[in-house]
Amino acid sequence: MQNGLSDLKKHLRTLRETGEPEVHERVDLRAWTALGVGGSADLLIRCRSADGLQRALDLLATHGLKWLALGSGSRLVPPDRGLRIPLVNLSGNLGLWDLDMEGTVAGGGANLAQVCRAAARSGLHGAGSLTTSMNSIGGAVHAAAHRKSAIGEAFEWVDLARPGGPPERIEMAPNADAIQSLKSILERRVVVRARLRLTGESLKREDVTSASRRVPVIQRLPRSTYPFLAYADGSDPGDVLTEAGCLGMTAGGVRVSRRYPNRLFASRGARAVDVARLCREVRARVEERVGIALDPALFFVDEQGRVIDP
Repeated sequence: MQNGLSDLKKHLRTLRETGEPEVHERVDLRAWTALGVGGSADLLIRCRSADGLQRALDLLATHGLKWLALGSGSRLVPPDRGLRIPLVNLSGNLGLWDLDMEGTVAGGGANLAQVCRAAARSGLHGAGSLTTSMNSIGGAVHAAAHRKSAIGEAFEWVDLARPGGPPERIEMAPNADAIQSLKSILERRVVVRARLRLTGESLKREDVTSASRRVPVIQRLPRSTYPFLAYADGSDPGDVLTEAGCLGMTAGGVRVSRRYPNRLFASRGARAVDVARLCREVRARVEERVGIALDPALFFVDEQGRVIDP
């Protein structure tokens, strides 16, 4: 694999003259993840357009390399020893969105909360708790497919970029089974855009103004993320953590917040192994004291980008 990666780097350097895609080597993952943990990535490929993404995926396939898609980094916990596989990140035009009264089409790199807040201000409704999500659009689709989120039913369709061919559109039925069937497909695909089920047919202008004022602002707290999923009824697992006495629990440089119960904060120097240990200990305490099995919201991966249990 190392030879394939070296050859890939040579080919990618020839594309630097066009500026698409951007190529970065030995990237510090602490700057790319919400908790600021992880080692370095051998290679990060930033794609600003669908054409640039296609070139990157074709080159990766030509060299027989797997990759890991990196969105906002809100749920990713990379290993302390870093990642040996290429990371693919979407930005530029792939981070934009378009609104109309039929719904919202957003690029895979767009921030889901920002998209839904803009939709609410424009009179579209149906965003609900999505306005506080820390995911990118692509990250939200991945999270839903891996049962790491309950928001997958908000998508009407997704376009998936793939090596050697045009993007394929997957129509999404509004049920969990349809979303989770994407899991095997996404392994060799990247979410390039998606359409959200947001409509404005029943809103009046005065309702639009009122609704936009009620949209909660996502709190961008440094070096923090939500470790556990909300329940199907939308209730916050923070109440369960409070009942089980988990607030203030620590492991190394990571702690459960006392002010924001379902939130982890990491100090500088915190490690991925600290995050994993704290999540295990919190889940064990909640199950012992309250009898509830918390669903983790985070993705822990090994050096080859494979999802692992913490």
